[in-house]
Amino acid sequence: MQKPIAFLWLLASAALVVRGGTFELPLTQTNGWQFLKYRHIPPNTFRCTPAGLVIGVTNSAAPAVFPLTNTLQVVELRVSGKIAGSLKVPPDKQGEKGFDDYTLRVGLVEPGTQRLNWWEKMTAADWVKKLFSLAPPSTGIGRIHFFNVGTDATQIGRKRMYSRDGLMEQMVVAVPDADGNFTFTNHFDKPLRVIAVWVSCDGDDTHSSFAVTIRQVAFATATNASPF
Repeated sequence: MQKPIAFLWLLASAALVVRGGTFELPLTQTNGWQFLKYRHIPPNTFRCTPAGLVIGVTNSAAPAVFPLTNTLQVVELRVSGKIAGSLKVPPDKQGEKGFDDYTLRVGLVEPGTQRLNWWEKMTAADWVKKLFSLAPPSTGIGRIHFFNVGTDATQIGRKRMYSRDGLMEQMVVAVPDADGNFTFTNHFDKPLRVIAVWVSCDGDDTHSSFAVTIRQVAFATATNASPF
């Protein structure tokens, strides 16, 4: 039986960790997470371990979503982890059709006015329906801001729209070091309203295999804006 969305939000709230003025997503337990699948694409594997959330990619793609009960006014995002294996994509092609794979995208879901109409509710893929169900009652989705780990330092700062409807935008903010480790901090001049976090790893376009261990996804908010 499918759990009511309100109940899922309650679970997410209970699982959010507060440390030193920051909010951290739980990465060593599944409580609060929703692991989704795309239609006609092999799914990733997800494991919560003492080291963090481990996402396995084998010619596959899938998102993990963490809905928030209350909207956070985010002023900083910090993410760290490690990549084992490699993504087979030329740096100058990454993000283009046929090469739209990234080892990690961390998306912050912003509330707004976009909703599914009755026909879209009938025909949309399950992951699209799930995305719009993340919005609180009487609201919709504004935009998903993706922060990506790229393959080459020359990509850092590169932005592009991720969907024709303007719902998704992405920017490359980091690349892994020689050992596969990565850390990035993104500061927002204006607090970003966030209702959910969307994490995805993609290897289906380029037939790549790799694993990502996410060690930290943390936020500083407008009311708890101490530096990391």
